[in-house]
Amino acid sequence: MLDLPVARPSRAIRARTSAVIETGGVLRELRCEPPLTLRRVYGDADECALCLVGTAAGPLPGDDLVLSLDVGLDARASLTSAGASIALGRPGGRVARLRTDAGIAPGGWLRAAPPPLIVTSGAHLETTVSIRLAAGAFVHWQEMVVLGRAGETGGSLRMRWDVTCDGLPLLRQTIDLADPALADWPVMLHRGRVLATVLLAGPQVPARTIVASPRATAARLAEDAVLITVLDDDAQSAQSQVDELVAQLLG
Repeated sequence: MLDLPVARPSRAIRARTSAVIETGGVLRELRCEPPLTLRRVYGDADECALCLVGTAAGPLPGDDLVLSLDVGLDARASLTSAGASIALGRPGGRVARLRTDAGIAPGGWLRAAPPPLIVTSGAHLETTVSIRLAAGAFVHWQEMVVLGRAGETGGSLRMRWDVTCDGLPLLRQTIDLADPALADWPVMLHRGRVLATVLLAGPQVPARTIVASPRATAARLAEDAVLITVLDDDAQSAQSQVDELVAQLLG
């Protein structure tokens, strides 16, 4: 059955969507609240493959949305999306909040590419990516943000990464594109309205720093963790550069 976005009341909503994955591709628990709806899709026999489907408009001003993934001991999971998310807003509108939490147990494996997030003119959005890695866990997590639709000035965005490994801080980073001091930063707002960020961490990652160009780099965070950052003015081009850096790192 095809899930299509539906009209929703103009008032803000609070939605909580979560999934618990166990060894052997077992989807032990699934709870969904629009607009964040998860559907299981075809994947490898021992992997739980999930697709995030937007079943209502959002995030809208004042929304408070949370997506939680719990990957168990030696379990494997993947997250893809059925399209982009569009953050809508209006001048003077309330801030919308979107939080993603992921916990990965020892031996767990997660590859996640949530939907690209288009921040339209007038939107005010705060996003948080919170990942807890146990020793021996692996994660490949990608975020892509597009400031504005074609021909449109994007809204404001504050994006935070909060990642721990075996209980210790691995990445604490905040990108504040709502800061007026950045309004005239030409690299981001004029020539690079697309920001793609990828975290690779785990025993399979031979970490090293790569500078592919002034706007495409892989920064070593630890001996087994790398943060890839790509700025571009086109989402397809940004994705291509991300894929090239991932291929260089993982072979």
